[in-house]
Amino acid sequence: MLPTRQNVQKILQHFGQSTGLIYLNSQVIHERDDTDVELNFRQESNFFYLTGVSEPGFHAVVDIATQRIQLFAPPVNPDDVVWMGLPDSLETLEAKYDIDQALYADKLNDRLAEADIVYTIPVAKTQAIDTSRVKLANEEDNKKLYAAFCEARLIKADWEIDLIKRANEISSGAHVKVMEASRPGLNEADLYAIFLNESNRQGAFIQSYIPIFGAGKNAATLHYNKNNAPLAENDLILVDAGAEFNCYASDITRTFPVNGKFTPEAAEIYNIVLDMQKACFAKCKAGVPWEEIHETAMQIACDGLLKIGILVGDRQELLDKDVVAAFFPHGIGHQLGLDVHDVGGYPEGVARINRPSYRYLRMRRTLDVGNIVTVEPGIYFCDFIVDPVVNSPETGKYINVEGLEKYKAVGGVRIEDNILITEDGYINLTTAPKEIDEIEALMASSASDNECKKRRVD
Repeated sequence: MLPTRQNVQKILQHFGQSTGLIYLNSQVIHERDDTDVELNFRQESNFFYLTGVSEPGFHAVVDIATQRIQLFAPPVNPDDVVWMGLPDSLETLEAKYDIDQALYADKLNDRLAEADIVYTIPVAKTQAIDTSRVKLANEEDNKKLYAAFCEARLIKADWEIDLIKRANEISSGAHVKVMEASRPGLNEADLYAIFLNESNRQGAFIQSYIPIFGAGKNAATLHYNKNNAPLAENDLILVDAGAEFNCYASDITRTFPVNGKFTPEAAEIYNIVLDMQKACFAKCKAGVPWEEIHETAMQIACDGLLKIGILVGDRQELLDKDVVAAFFPHGIGHQLGLDVHDVGGYPEGVARINRPSYRYLRMRRTLDVGNIVTVEPGIYFCDFIVDPVVNSPETGKYINVEGLEKYKAVGGVRIEDNILITEDGYINLTTAPKEIDEIEALMASSASDNECKKRRVD
């Protein structure tokens, strides 16, 4: 049993109301277009946070004054039983989940009608509520409840950390399997299939997002997901993939050479990105504004690109004119939890920064103990983004075109880990190898093992 009652208590502390009921509905099973083919089910995150229930068709009610939690199950439908089997009994539900009482959904409106006011969150569906009998809160109060959910979800309990750590262990292991299997002549799809298989084998049947397997120039597309191109001899492949475990996400990126050996140019770009991540890690602790972490990444990227001759000119001018954003166009990371881009990134009244790269920050807030965030710097050679900077009279003078051409074949590099923020630093939950010598040694060992197996077969 997950101790989700703790979550209810946190929500109520942030919400600040003393009476009334909170109502949430779970996700339901959907069918594809004009068919009876069921789409994969995944629970609505706030409902799972409140109850720990990962089944469709449920409702939850929390009494704010008493903190009593009631779960309302869908009625037993004989037709559904024929196809899906018997659902859990009410007694089983009460033993299975951290609730006070389980009832069937035909009792829902009777319970809601007893309250002076019923709060819910904007994403909730209220079709099951008889509004002639039940008084629903106004939009402003419901937004305050959602803000309470967000604030509660930002700070992870120990058991939530354990689930995210397990998701990271499974996903890190799957990244290793992908590295071990990689070789020229395969397809992005082959490595994609290996990652899914390893996740499923470990009990993580849902991916936190559509995985990204981008080889060569495909790595320059941030959310590339065709995952169907052939792997060439000197390609790098960027693998951004993370499985869920019990609804909690992981989000890991590794970039490595298809043939197991970095080219000199690939190694130079890779080490810049690794230096960016290490510098960001050194800044990560409670009390640090997130945009400072992003700014650190921009500075290290600028230094590295100046050193290898892609950028030229004054360092501060390059940063002030956002030239570096042509190569690092996204934010440094985001909150992670029940959703891969978890809630609470922008508190009420906090606006986005309207400048290249910074505008894509997925959060602007001060880090706090118990946050879990991704740190995911990258360097990319995307003509669509870089060419306007090269061709602009304002910024073109800062780009060494000859130097740029030398590195374009690298495509893109991103390195992403998931870290837990502590009072004076962080704990890295991601274990997949990322140092160049570690990656090359792992892939060389795997290639040697495969060659031995082949000789024995021959």
